[in-house]
Amino acid sequence: MAEVVERIVSKYYAVLEEGKVLGRKCPKCGNVEWPPVYACNACGHLETEWVEMSQKGEIKVLLVPTVMSSKPAYSDLEPYCYGIVETAEGPARNVMILNASKENAAYINAHLPYPVHMQIVQRDGYKTAVFAIDPIKADGSPDDKLAAKRAAFNKTTKEKTVEEPAETSEVKEETSTEVDPEIFATLAEIVAKAYKVDVSEITPDTPFEGKFKANSVVFVGIVAMIENEFDVFFTITEASTHKTVGALAKAIELQLE
Repeated sequence: MAEVVERIVSKYYAVLEEGKVLGRKCPKCGNVEWPPVYACNACGHLETEWVEMSQKGEIKVLLVPTVMSSKPAYSDLEPYCYGIVETAEGPARNVMILNASKENAAYINAHLPYPVHMQIVQRDGYKTAVFAIDPIKADGSPDDKLAAKRAAFNKTTKEKTVEEPAETSEVKEETSTEVDPEIFATLAEIVAKAYKVDVSEITPDTPFEGKFKANSVVFVGIVAMIENEFDVFFTITEASTHKTVGALAKAIELQLE
């Protein structure tokens, strides 16, 4: 199964480089899955087909980040909010929404469902698809200043080169000693299978940098398997902020609480 997941995510991220976003469509019932998965979650059919997403959708729910839910790793994408977006093809997901802020959230919420479009952004070593609204002010009028800032950001990230991964010795994230043993054991098996190593080599302090490259296609596959195994949700950006296997296990544990 790991080989199937890796094949799907590899194709998905390769096409993102071309500015396209792919989903998987069920030939039996017509249901579309995004992000793409091999089987249909609507009817259970075991094979789906590639389909290009229109990159359009609607905001159904909008939530302004709090101090606790704000992520320093996303500071370059500000302003943003979280929300539930339903794509034109059907799938609805809890996602990040660029250009939405606490200043214009009241206007957006008063006009739900609010139009939104996908935007491909460069992260550390890979591209990913997020959602965005056209830049607006608190009263809903166009925000030309923010639009110019976002255009400059898009230009910069498009030209950004991939940096070399940090050496293992530079990883300084501390791993909690109170990682749930069952969650860690399951995660260790997923990581071992994905990287084709013996599970005994993996401890809570094992870093994803160096030997296990956090921003590789394999890591994307690991995130997909985590979501399937634990029934949790991580963006690739969020998952990659956890530098060790133990730290990622702790993040899974927190979502399950």
